[in-house]
Formats: sequence, C-alpha cells, structure tokens
Amino acid sequence: MLKALVTMLAALWLIWMTDPVAAQSDVPPELQAQMPDAPTGRMAHVLQRGSLIVGVKDDYPPWGMRSETGELIGLEADLARDLAKRMGVGLELQAVSASNRITRVNQGIVDVVIATTGDTAERRKQVDVILPNYYSSGVVVYGRRDADLEGWDSLRGEKVCLNRGAFYNRVLEEDYGIDGQYFAANRDSQLALKQGRCVGWAFDDTALAQLIRAQGGAGDYEVMNDAILVSPWAVLVAQGEGQGDLGRFLSDMIGEWHAGGRILALQDQWGIPRSTYVEAAHETWQATKAGSPVCARNPATGQHPATCLGDNPVQGVPAADPPAWVAGLFETTGIDLRAVASPYNFNRLLRALWLTFSLSMIAIVGALVVGVSLSVLQVSLERLGRIGRLLTLPQRMLITVARMTPPILQLYIVFFGLGGILGNAQGFAPGSFAIASIILSLYAGATNTIILSHEMTSVSANGQPVLARLPGAITRGFDGLVATCVNIVKAAGMASAIAVSELVSTVDLLVSEGADTTTMMNGLLIFYFLFVLSILWVFRALRRRLVST
Repeated sequence: MLKALVTMLAALWLIWMTDPVAAQSDVPPELQAQMPDAPTGRMAHVLQRGSLIVGVKDDYPPWGMRSETGELIGLEADLARDLAKRMGVGLELQAVSASNRITRVNQGIVDVVIATTGDTAERRKQVDVILPNYYSSGVVVYGRRDADLEGWDSLRGEKVCLNRGAFYNRVLEEDYGIDGQYFAANRDSQLALKQGRCVGWAFDDTALAQLIRAQGGAGDYEVMNDAILVSPWAVLVAQGEGQGDLGRFLSDMIGEWHAGGRILALQDQWGIPRSTYVEAAHETWQATKAGSPVCARNPATGQHPATCLGDNPVQGVPAADPPAWVAGLFETTGIDLRAVASPYNFNRLLRALWLTFSLSMIAIVGALVVGVSLSVLQVSLERLGRIGRLLTLPQRMLITVARMTPPILQLYIVFFGLGGILGNAQGFAPGSFAIASIILSLYAGATNTIILSHEMTSVSANGQPVLARLPGAITRGFDGLVATCVNIVKAAGMASAIAVSELVSTVDLLVSEGADTTTMMNGLLIFYFLFVLSILWVFRALRRRLVST
C-alpha cells in the first residue's frame, strides 16, 4: 500500500514538474490567463479548427531549430505548446523567416508568430504586437578574430552579411555606412562569412553568443562587444486581432510566463544564460502592493499598468512624408507607393531593376553564345566519326549536367562550394553577380546547344560546311531559342539566393517591411510582362532580319 502511494506521489510530482500549466499554479489568480466564455475573432476560429498554428524560427538555435528528425523544437516552440495546451487545442508549428513572418500572420497562414521578432515602431504599423514583450536582444557583429573589428566605425564601407527582413538592416546601411550583403537564412550568411565574402555578420547578440558558446569560446571567430539597437521581442498576431480575445489571452499568458518564471526556467532547460531583461520582467510581474499583484488588469479599464508592459518600441529611421503626388495617387486610385517613395527604398528598387535587367541580358547573350559555340563544335567533331564522338564526350557531359541540375543548386554549389575553395586557396572568390551570370548562361546555353545541334544534323548537309548550316538551324529552331531565353529571364530571381538583390527578392523585402502587397506584386507582374514582351519584340525583329537575308 505504501509502495503504491509513493509511486502515485512520484507520478504526480513528475506531472507537476513537466506540465507548463501546472507549473504556473503559483501565479496569483489575477495574473493567470483565462479563456473567454464566448470567444470571437481569430480565437473562435482556432477553437473551431481544433488546432493553433504558430510560426517559429528553424534557424535560430536554441529558440527555434530542427531536431534530428526534422521536428521544430526550441524555447519558442515550447512557449507555443504552452499556449495550445492552455487553449485546449492541438498545435501545428510552421517555420517562418524574418522576411515572411509578418506576411504569414497577416494573411492568416499562421495564427500567432513567436519568432525572435524585434518590437519596432515600424512593425507596429504592419502587424499587431502583443505586450508585454517576452525577450530582448541587440545587434552585434560576428567576424574573424584577425579582422580587427574594434567597433562600428571600423565597418564603414565594408561588406557585412545581413539576413533579409531584419529591422536593423536599413539603420546599419544608412547610419553606420556598411555595405549590406543580403542572404535568405543564417546558414547562408555564416557560410558567406567563412568564405571571406563579408568581413562580418550582423545579427542578434543572443544568437551569436550561443554560437560562440557552442564553439567552446575558441576558434577563429568572435563577437564584437559593441551591441546597438537593443530591442525587446514581441509575439505577433494579425492586424485587428491584438485587442480581440486572442490578443488579450496572449498578453495574459506572457504576463503569466513572467510572473511564474516560465521563460527563466526554459532558459535553464535549453542551456541559455539567464537574460537580465527576463529577470527584470519576472521581478516586475511578481511585485505586489497591499497583497495584490501590481500588474493585474485594472477592473475599470481592463488594461495592465503601462509600467508592466515593457519598453517602448525601437525607433528606426524616421519615415519622411511622401511627395504630394504619391499621396494623391493613393487617395484617388488606391495605388500605394508611399513605402517606396523614400530615397532609400527608391534607390533599392532602382538598383534591383538594373540588376535584373543586366543579369537577364547577360544570361540571354551568354546562352546564345554558348549554344552556338558548343553546337558548332559538337557537329564539327561528330563529322570525324568515332574519334569525333569520343572527343565530344566531355562536352556532352557538361551539357547534361548543366541542363539536368536545377539552377538554384548550381548557384549554391558554385557560390558556396567552388567559390569557397577558390577564396580559401587563392584568396579570391568570384562575385555573386558574375557567378549568377555564368550559371544562368550555361543552364540556358545547354538547352540551346541541343536545339541547334539537332537542327544542324536533322537535314541533309549536302557537303555544306558546319557554319553554313548555322543560319538555317537558327531559323528552324528559333521558337525554341526564344522560349529558352524567356525562361532564363524568369529564372533570374533565383540569383537572390547568393546575395544578388534582384527585383523579386527586393519587392519581397519591401513587402516584409510594410510596402503595400497588392501594389508591389501588381507592379512586379507588369514589369515582367513588359520586359518579356520587349524581349519577344527584339527576337521577332531579328527573325525578320534573318529571313530577309
């Protein structure tokens, strides 16, 4: 009997220690989050669906990362589980990035975002931020020890790796004078740094400190101590939901986490040194006055005291008033160009247009040159019989690899693989624009080679030299050549994977920073429509010239 009692008590103790809801039972009832009696808005939608969808990071260990089995885990995933359990629903975790997390929650793809999101004044215009904040971080630079990164002044004019969508990117470029090299994920920024494509990687001090600890504090890299732009982190919901049932519930849950020390306990569990910001929030939410919690909601107003809700948001670069014609255009037509009217965003957009145009033109010309050259060489060698076919084997292998390997994979292999080898061995690594131009030219050029060589060998030669057959082959295979060149224009957007800030990625970045989605996406569609039409017009003019001669 005694043994059974001991076993039962041990089981209850284990449940108590592992159940996040039970772990908060020492929190005063006034600070415990409660489900509404008649839920409305997104809360009602979540309960009807029976699951809560939360966006978390998968590249920010240990706040958000993938397990060995591919499962999303981390401190913020644990907080998401707390929410779902308290709501009595299942949990679905989705990976989000710095560049898409606001769009995902506003579009209803996820219900809540807990993804290391800095609370800034600009973001409060784009999405509903839930207060109190739950964490905090600053911006530092991670770089080689021998780079002598003594402070932010030493980085002026230097190439620094940045993650797309981070709120501090514009400030670092405008106020600190860095030359930002944009990458889609932490992994890519870190790889580019190790290959010498940047002198440092600007990122959150919390994550970089963890990276240094994971390396045992040794190695060739260190974190610059000069942290700037310290910002609290916020949970996000879609615009209009912050004051609803879901927003109120989340606010109370965050307060309960602080009061009960839940986030501090999770820091210990994940091996993260305790944050002074979280410790201060814990003390604030534990405080009492006349036996009542200081941070309890005011029965008259239904609001938490302002002193309990945290710091003010980080103020970014002040937004200038748009020109009168931009404001007038928005009022009369709904076309919203206000976000791109600032000189900074306008210059980014112009640069993206120029890069896209230049890359596309180089890739088209390169694909035609490759196609003509390799097809002529192949047909010429094949005329030599068995020996010639043997000599064409390396070329055929090159064409097969170039055609059958996805261009995005080729870009990664050459940029991060071969480029890294060259950089480490020779101290020189080709630029991202040059690599993209070469890869896209070879990718489309391989298809052009197949088209032209087929046309040159499919008809009777009648003793004609190979070069004499070329004009006829071009005429017969013209539609295929045009289709290949148009497709390579569409593929130019892949170059953003290796830090080429072409138009698609720049528009996506502007949207993530608050630009009007409808205006920007329609503008992107119109640009590519007109761009492709102009390419077709040029090729038709060339075709008429070929036929006339």
